[in-house]
Amino acid sequence: MDKNKHKIDGEMHNNVIDLRTARAERDRAAREEERRLARAQRPSLGRRVVSLVLILGLVLAAAVLTVYWDKINFDGIQRAFSYLGTEQDETGKTRSFPYDGGTGASFASLGGNLAMVTNKEAVVYDRSGKVLYQEALQMEAPALNVGGSLAVAYDIGGNTLAVFGDSGLRLKLTVEEGASIYAASLNKSDWLAVTARKQGQKGSVSVYNSEMEQVFTFDSAARFVVDAYVTEDCRYMVAETLGQENGVFVSKMVVYRLDQEEQYASYDVTDAMVVAIASVGSQIVCISDMRAVFATCGGQVSASYEYPIPYLRGYSAEGDGFLALVLNRYRAGSNGQLVTVNGVGEEIARLEIDEDILDVSAAGRYFAVLYTDRLVIYNKDLSEYDAFAAAGTAKGVRMRQDGSAWLISADQIELLIP
Repeated sequence: MDKNKHKIDGEMHNNVIDLRTARAERDRAAREEERRLARAQRPSLGRRVVSLVLILGLVLAAAVLTVYWDKINFDGIQRAFSYLGTEQDETGKTRSFPYDGGTGASFASLGGNLAMVTNKEAVVYDRSGKVLYQEALQMEAPALNVGGSLAVAYDIGGNTLAVFGDSGLRLKLTVEEGASIYAASLNKSDWLAVTARKQGQKGSVSVYNSEMEQVFTFDSAARFVVDAYVTEDCRYMVAETLGQENGVFVSKMVVYRLDQEEQYASYDVTDAMVVAIASVGSQIVCISDMRAVFATCGGQVSASYEYPIPYLRGYSAEGDGFLALVLNRYRAGSNGQLVTVNGVGEEIARLEIDEDILDVSAAGRYFAVLYTDRLVIYNKDLSEYDAFAAAGTAKGVRMRQDGSAWLISADQIELLIP
């Protein structure tokens, strides 16, 4: 009995499992399976090389875009889609359409359309010549200014003003009896500044917000006020006042906060006549016959660009981040320069010219110059972007943001697409 028990006990002892060894074998097998799966999921050498090449290509492309961004022009791609189906000849000209110019016609690009004002009406055309808006106006000296999506037509020295867009009239204003309008301007947010003469005052400025609600008025009894502009942040109004100090003619620029009655700041443009107030980038620019003076919205002068030759013959401040100038060496003749200046008063480029210029216009990154026989569209560095033949009846050009341009003749308008 005892002997058999020992035998059974021995057999039981020989069949006992070693748990530590089993666990070690299981862990080893699990690690081997993980390595196998990792090897199966790891890309092949060829795939790793392709991935590396793609990554390097993306890095290189980003570097090229960073360095050459200003030289890469995506507008051609945009135009290819925007004007798909538009009828053009081999030079890029579209079918022209007629207009009734009346007397003193003025034109301006208004978004993708064209605004016109004459002595008898204001009109907005689309690119095919369809009339989107038309308003009868009686003006002796019509003028036109555009903002972001609106245009203002006014009678210089008269009493009529109208603000309108593609969809219709936004404001029609007749100043009080005995008063007259000197100037009207819109900023890119469509805030309006109207400069006028009032009885008992040498000048006044009324400011309207984009809803055409009057939000500010400034009257001047001491100095003549001839122009005004609302800054792009819609917080300040800059007005040009005229006077003399110590026998020197001075344009004094006065700055008002639109939420305060008292003058906020002022600065002088001495021995020069300011012909326009505009914005270039975040700066206010006063374009005079001698220099361009740049200032912050709050009235701190940041730069002054002295013209390299003495006579200002033309200008456009509608380009993105640059001011375009036409300068001449003499009062008459065609010996001069085209110049572009950035928003901090630094010259971008200068180009010598010896041809008569009929008109200039800037928009986007482009500067259009209408010579007597052709229209040339320059980049802001004054490298030539495209050129078109112009008939002898051509008299005006209005540049568009996408690189196309309106060519205006005596009684016809056509869109030129590079």
